[in-house]
Amino acid sequence: MTMDISIGRVIKAHTISDAWYRGLNTIWNQGSVITDERGSRILEYMNLMVVINDPYTSEIPEDFSWNIERLDEYSKQLISGDNTQNFEYTYGQRLRNWNNEIDQISYVIDKLTNNASTRRATAVTWIPAVDTKVDEVPCMIIDDFKIRNGKLHLTTLFRSHDFSGAYPANLYGLSRLLKHVADKTGVTPGKITTISISAHIYEHDWDKIEDIIKGVY
Repeated sequence: MTMDISIGRVIKAHTISDAWYRGLNTIWNQGSVITDERGSRILEYMNLMVVINDPYTSEIPEDFSWNIERLDEYSKQLISGDNTQNFEYTYGQRLRNWNNEIDQISYVIDKLTNNASTRRATAVTWIPAVDTKVDEVPCMIIDDFKIRNGKLHLTTLFRSHDFSGAYPANLYGLSRLLKHVADKTGVTPGKITTISISAHIYEHDWDKIEDIIKGVY
């Protein structure tokens, strides 16, 4: 007999730190243990949606390991598309030079500038001709921008999301990307929503996350 797994939760968070702790708590208490295709055991919650009301306050959780210098470097690569460390790919490359031919962030800015109500200001990182043939593929798949009521909101879809090790860094970078696009389009940055199809915690982080959850809750 197989137990049903929990799928689908919406968390309305105040800040990135609030989002991280509440997301970890959901995964920890309601997730299911699986072994992924690489043989790693993870605690997974499917289709976790987090809406962050203010991405620019309490950005770095106290228990997160990255320092501000590393976060700023990550953000710079995301916005500029630079790959100074010669990774196989970066999100920035996919967004600023998709398939070596399209700057999707410039496209998004143009769309928003020309029509504030557009539903087409969307950027993707998945390249089928490449990513169906390699092992290292993007986790962040879609970044969608919309101007509503004078504010620019960002919704990001992750097919796979290392919530314990990467979520605050991802959101720090996305908050900078949102501000970059907002500045270029002359509007105020708004909310960030993340949809994590597989929000998970790796087994090697379980002890640390258990301590964090106990300390917070």
